Amino acid sequence: MIKERDILALLLTKGLGPKGIGRIICRVLFQNTEIDLSLMSTAEMVQHLDVKPNIVDEIPASIDKADELLRELEIEGIKILIKGRAGYPDRLLKTLKEDAPLLLFARGNIKLLAEKAVGFCGSRKASEKGLAVAGECSRELAKRHINVISGYAHGVDLAAHRAALEAGGVTTFVLAEGIMHFRLKGDVKNLITEDNHVVVSEYMPKLPWLARNAMQRNKTICGLSNAVVVIESGLKGGTFEAGKAALSIGRPLFVAEYAQPAESAEGNAYFLRQGARFLRKKNGAAYLEELFQAVEKDEADVPQRYEHKNAVFDEKAGDEVEQLSVWELPGMYGRAKKPEQEKDGKK
Repeated sequence: MIKERDILALLLTKGLGPKGIGRIICRVLFQNTEIDLSLMSTAEMVQHLDVKPNIVDEIPASIDKADELLRELEIEGIKILIKGRAGYPDRLLKTLKEDAPLLLFARGNIKLLAEKAVGFCGSRKASEKGLAVAGECSRELAKRHINVISGYAHGVDLAAHRAALEAGGVTTFVLAEGIMHFRLKGDVKNLITEDNHVVVSEYMPKLPWLARNAMQRNKTICGLSNAVVVIESGLKGGTFEAGKAALSIGRPLFVAEYAQPAESAEGNAYFLRQGARFLRKKNGAAYLEELFQAVEKDEADVPQRYEHKNAVFDEKAGDEVEQLSVWELPGMYGRAKKPEQEKDGKK
């Protein structure tokens, strides 16, 4: 067993990264030994950790930094959740397996990470309609006591967080930067209580925002969720990669379908063709029964399979479905059209 402080020290050591440290932890577990880096000589570290001497030479200074960081985290009320140990989200580990983050830094109601959850992804520059859809979905999920998870960015993320809190629900903020950079934004500041949120980051607490971390953060959102909702996605960028990640790791993916999609939603049709499920409206209100069912099935480990769609569905429900909005009624879209060319001439 390696102490929490020593894992931080290794992460602060130049030349070591999360994957390498993960291997060190596995090695120590296999050896069935308990290690305290501050009591080990250089030779012992090389032997037990299988690390090069020049890297080992940096570890004592890193231990001092780790001690200081732990004091700061304690003052801020930030907990460290270590993969494979108590408190680490089971769903995240089960879904991402070896790709699950080694550590999570968390502040707030950590128990929320074990609740049923739906992740939201969407453009920072979403249309007004997209923001309204995100809000409507989140409010319905909050009524069902389902945790709304998103990335705390402007646009769809904040719309989802805010709507869940306004409806008396709970939400999880998953950051693409170190947790010590977290500040409450005006959209949610007056809605936050001690119990209705948790802030999570897989990055070292003082690390600044980086674009590549936002991509990885979206995968973590998928791993923490029973199902994922894409509100508006372009044909590239973070939301597009998040949707592909959800499909690749087997998360039920729900995508808003628009009769007249905004430019920020060009990628939605791609995911619907790849097997994502439609979100539409019934009688003017969000119809999320299939989403609720997917969450319950995932929670109960019931296998869910979705086939690739090579055609779009006709809308056959008459007055029961709003033609210009989202949401699907199960079983009412049986007759498929022949594939049509896209506006740019590509199939």
